[in-house]
Amino acid sequence: MAAPGFTAPKKKAAPKKSAGRAEQEWNGGSYGMPQPGRPVETPGQCRTPRCGTKADALDESDPALTGWTRAGVYGSREPDRVWCSGQCAAYGVALAELRLTAAARRLVAARQERADV
Repeated sequence: MAAPGFTAPKKKAAPKKSAGRAEQEWNGGSYGMPQPGRPVETPGQCRTPRCGTKADALDESDPALTGWTRAGVYGSREPDRVWCSGQCAAYGVALAELRLTAAARRLVAARQERADV
């Protein structure tokens, strides 16, 4: 048996009552399982025009690019690109890291070996 104070006595379940007017107004009278939310595009399928375009192909003084992210990875075969959001930029950086050249991979491996010593 557990020590006093560590277990709560079992309570009888209260009878279910129907939702009051405030609850019905709050959720619009909905009940049951929630409905799926709005569709969210995953990076790589972004439909924003010019998202993922090579950075050299765009004029960076274009006011339409204000707030966009330019990202690239040194040693990658993938050129720098511009992205509409941080989520798309993170996706692009991950792809650029996967496309590191063999020489860049050797440099990264050598740095990691030195850090481990």
